[in-house]
This record gives sequence, structure tokens and C-alpha cells, in this order.
Amino acid sequence: MAQGTHFLALLGARVTRIDIEGSCLSDVHDVLWNRDKERLAAAHDPADRARQLVSHLSAVDIVMHDFLPSEARALGLDPDSLSAAYPALVHVAVGAWPAGHPHQDMPVDDALALGSAGLFDEQQPVARDGPLWLRFPFSSALAAYVAASGALARLYARNRSGKGGPVSTSLVQAGLLPMMMHWSRAENPTPSVQFGMPKDSGATLFECADGQWIHIMGAAEKSPAIAKALAEMPREVRDRHNEKYAGAVIPYLDGERGAVEAILMTRPSREWLTEFWASDVPAQPVQPMGALFKDEQALAAGYVVQRELPGVGKIRVAGAPFHLLTDTIGPDGAVPPVADVAQGAPKLPLEGVKVLDLGAFLAGPLVPMLLGDLGADVIKLEPLAGDPMRPGEWAFNGCQRSKRSISVQLKDPRGREVMERLVGWADIVHHNQRMPAADKLGFGWDRVRAINPSAIYSHVSSYGPAGPRKDWPGYDQLFQASAGWEQEGGGEGNPPMWHRFGVVDHLAALASLLVTLAALVRRDLTGKGEWVAASLLGASMAAWDSYMDEQDRLAPAPRLDSMQMGEGPAKRIARTSDGWIVMSSDDPEAPHRLARLAGDRPVDDWMAGQPADALLAMLKAGGIPATRLTLDNRDAFLSDPANRALSLSISAQHPVYGAFETIGGAWNFGPDLRLSLDLPPPLLGQHTRMILSELGLAEHAQQLLFDEQIIRETRA
Repeated sequence: MAQGTHFLALLGARVTRIDIEGSCLSDVHDVLWNRDKERLAAAHDPADRARQLVSHLSAVDIVMHDFLPSEARALGLDPDSLSAAYPALVHVAVGAWPAGHPHQDMPVDDALALGSAGLFDEQQPVARDGPLWLRFPFSSALAAYVAASGALARLYARNRSGKGGPVSTSLVQAGLLPMMMHWSRAENPTPSVQFGMPKDSGATLFECADGQWIHIMGAAEKSPAIAKALAEMPREVRDRHNEKYAGAVIPYLDGERGAVEAILMTRPSREWLTEFWASDVPAQPVQPMGALFKDEQALAAGYVVQRELPGVGKIRVAGAPFHLLTDTIGPDGAVPPVADVAQGAPKLPLEGVKVLDLGAFLAGPLVPMLLGDLGADVIKLEPLAGDPMRPGEWAFNGCQRSKRSISVQLKDPRGREVMERLVGWADIVHHNQRMPAADKLGFGWDRVRAINPSAIYSHVSSYGPAGPRKDWPGYDQLFQASAGWEQEGGGEGNPPMWHRFGVVDHLAALASLLVTLAALVRRDLTGKGEWVAASLLGASMAAWDSYMDEQDRLAPAPRLDSMQMGEGPAKRIARTSDGWIVMSSDDPEAPHRLARLAGDRPVDDWMAGQPADALLAMLKAGGIPATRLTLDNRDAFLSDPANRALSLSISAQHPVYGAFETIGGAWNFGPDLRLSLDLPPPLLGQHTRMILSELGLAEHAQQLLFDEQIIRETRA
């Protein structure tokens, strides 16, 4: 929650943090996420505190909190009380699980949320079987964007109706966004949907001669040195190296992974990286957290900020993970009056908003999908061959619902005319193509602005909008590597580990969603469009839970043990006699209480002999928050009536799959606004004729485009 309001502060909001006893963050997190806020200590007396809250709530647009439902009611911060007392207020609540769920009273903690939802069992540990502790706190990192984005979506609806209201989300809802790739079921699954991406699929991580690991995406043999070494390696030697990966779930590098692995061990990492970069092969080194504070590109793109704080001194922290690249506030800094946009009470937060999706893979298309979930009309424009991620249907389906699809050949002037009609139609044009390619295909910023000056132009890049690498290709894996998450996730002394959730892709997409919604709200003031941006690099750094001081030392951050079991005696997973549990306590006394519960026995041996339910009862009595660690949870989660009732899992009718079940919405907006979750991922060009008709293109003109193979439509 603190990080969510921090993002709003970075967007220009005036944020006041009310520090209630027992709700303070650690010192490090306080520096990271509360540094740009006004601070106010809550009154100790309950009556005085209530009056204090009333005085502030009557003067603000948004209030955000992470109290449990019972705590919120006691403070008068529950949705009914706030809506009744402050009809124009936008009020946002963040829980571990949604209100109304059997787990609604779970402490708002990453480990407890992810463990109970089953995500600790969705990653293969480095050196053993079973579940693991995820060092990457991605549920809270994602939830910060989700909460702030929900606030702006509700604010946008308020501009049209004059009515505020509730927004809620949870660590589980945010943490499950990446699981849309992995947790789905189809009545008639295709082989790709059936196969998915197994936990033991592996990753293209390679060790070099200097002991440094690098992560490579794309064809390593595009490097002349790799191609030459492969050609010179005797066939029997290549076969011997490749035999190591003969049983690999996914045969990377056309079955030559073992040979490439041996070749990479012959030279130091810096030489290989120079070679790959010169050959346009996406690759990055696995670095410790904080290394990017001195990175040339991170500095040039503005992702490093130097600050001096009382009691802390001069530090470097991660900067904003998004950019507003145009200034649309009026001349001389004057803010134009709010436009008259009242349209009656909408039923969807973004009702009436039109989005053109020109993206591919994941970080680009995910934003329009979420805008579609919020009620926008989203059209996905694809080339005739389709989004390159379509063959991996399990991944494609994780970021494509809530859209209609049109397929157009943009290299033909007649196809470009169709695209330009869509640009003129759209409120938001969103993509993640490299900018030189976007300019070449006719949807760069200058061209979009010329066609539609009121359109918001939203771009997700790999490295940011400025700097020497601004046009380089990139993937989630490269930024998990360079930002330190792969090293941290592997555990002490272990090789690095890629988190298969695609977390950085999702973080970058949510940063783009947030800044796009900010621009949409701001357009009500200006009537003008603007260019906004986010990147994988910026998002990977903004998730850091540390900062760097003047002596280049990182502030204390959690470290994962070598067995990937946890970060401390009372922050870890543990085996019981009938399953696993996860406990998470920052209380320095918790390890001592745990030892007293175990008596004379080693704590691990004692816990291994206890049934999970009995152990959880003892831990609760000892003041140590804990929960069951759920295993193999996909089918149970999708079928759970409680999850279905809250739209945590949903089902839609797909033209090929039949009934298609997947993860549901990331927000709840109370009784007056709903999400739009009815459209399943579209077939390629499934809605081409419908869209062209809406654009005013006559049937004979459409048929000519079909005959000339300028457009395409797929029917089930």
C-alpha cells in the first residue's frame, strides 16, 4: 500500500501518510516509499483518531489502506461507512485475500498470500524437490500498481458521474496475474494449452569462464564466434555435450544447448556480452541487486535518483518506473478548467474508452487486456501472421482476453489506411514495438499525434525512452538477471534462478497501465493527448527493497538461504507430517518463541513431526503468523466456489476451447461498477469484418482487401 501511494506521489499527487501505531514499515521501506509524503501521527485516543480521520477524508480525493475488514470497520474505513459519509471519495483497500473470502483476515504479507494461494509450489527449486520460498516480493510489488491503477480508474469514472466509491484488490489477485499464463483449463484443449510451461522447463542461463553467469534470449548462433565454434566442434563432441540436455522439456537452441554451454565456458562473460550485443542477440549478465545504480543506461533513462534525507544522508534510490514525455498542462503552467465530461453513471470504470493495441508478446498486450477488464473497448491489431506469441497459446492467453482482433498487413499502404482509421478512433494507442519499427510501420508518436491529437500514446520499451540502449531488444529474463532478482532468487551460494512467472514483464505492464490511466485522467483537464512510457528496466529496479549509500553499500535487505527455505528462523517454509506450512514474522522475539514451542528438539525435526493443523494452532497461540502452503493448486483454485463467487476464477466460452477457465479480475469496485471479463482471448482476426464495418468501410471495399490479402479473418 505504501508503494502504491508512492507511485501516486511520483505522478504529482499530494500524499499524506497517517502513521497509526503498529502500521509502520521497516526503516528501509520507509525511506523507499514514504520519502515524498507528508507525515502525520495518528491520535492515540480512538475518538480523537476518528475526528482526525474525518477532518482529512473530507479534503482528499483518494484514501488507501491495508487494514483487515474488521480493523477497517473499527476505524470507520469500511466501504459502506466511507461511501455514506463521503460520496465523492475514492477509497481503496488492499488485503491478502479479497474481502468476503474465507481467508479475508489473513495478515497482509507476501509469503502468507503466495504460500496459501499455491505460488510457492509453482517454481522449481535450484537443488531439491518440493516448494520454495520466493525471495522476489512480487505480489506486493504488483499490488502497489494494481491498487493505484484502480484508484485512477475509479477517479476517471467519478469525473463522469460525480460519484466516488470503493476499490479493492489483494496480494493474491495481484500475484495471480502472472499465473494467467499457467493456470487455465479448456474443455477442448489444444496441445499447446495442454502442455503449458512445466515447472522444470529450465532457462537459458549460462556460466562463462570467469564464473559470471549470463542470460541469453534469442539465437546465440547469431554471434559469429558461437557459429564458428559450433561449426568447428566435431560432431561427436557436440553430441556428447548435448546429451546432457537430451531429456529437456524444452529443447533450447535447436538441441545445441550443451554445445553452446561448453563454448561459453571458454571465454569470460564480458567478451561474450560484447559479442552478443554487436550481433543484436539479447543478453545480460546476472548481477547483484544494486549494480544498476551505476549503469549507464539506467542513469540516462532516469531510473536512478540521488536524494539526501535527514538521518539517512545521501543515497541513491530507484526512480519512477514510468515517464510522461509530453507537457500538456496549459501555457505558463496554468491548469485549464476541468472539462464538462459528465455522462451519467457508468456501469464499468472505463466505459466508453477506446484502445488500439499494437503490441506483441506480453508486456505490451497485457496493458490493453487490463484496460479491457476495466471496461474499455480494446481492438488488437495483428499482422497477417499474428502475434509472435500465438504459437505458445498458454502464454498468449495470459494477456489477451477482453479484446477483439483485426489482422492487417501494415506494409501495404491500404492496410496502413485501416490502421490510421483505428488510430483516429482510439483514445489510447498502446504498443511495445521498438520505436524505429513503430516509425517505419506508421504508428510512431509523430504520426499518431498528427492523426489524433487527443490520443494517449503509451509505449513499453525494454530499456527506457532515452539513453544508448533505448532501442535495444529485451525480455523479462534479461532484467531479472541484470537487476539482481535471479541471483537473489537462487539463494545463498547457488546458481541464479529465473522466476518463470515473467514478473518483470508484468511489473512493466502495470507501470504502463498506471501512467496511461494518469494521462487519461489528466486529459479531462487538458483535452490533449500525450506520450507516456514505461520499461522493463525501470520496473525491475522499482521493485528493489534496498537503496545505496555514499559508500556504495546497500541498505539491509532479506537474503534467501541456500536451500531456498526462507529468510530467517520465523520467515520460511517448513515440512510437517502431512504437508507444508509457511510462517512469516518480522518480530525479533518470534524465533525465541518458536524455539520454546519445540522444546529440546531441533525446530525442523519438531515441526516435521506435527500435523499441519495442529502446528498452525500452536504457532497462532505463539503469535507467529502462519498458514498452510498449498500444493498443486491450479485445479482446486479454479474450481473453488469461494473463488468463483468473487470472480477470482472465471469461465468464458471460447470458439475453439469451449469452456475456458482462467484467473479472474484484479479489482473489485463494489456494487455500482463491475469488471468486463466476458471476452475470451480472440482468434487471429476474429472480428475483422465487424471492426471494419464499425469504421464505416463498405462490404465491397472489405472484400477487396480480403481478396488482395491485405486483411485476414479466422473463424472457428
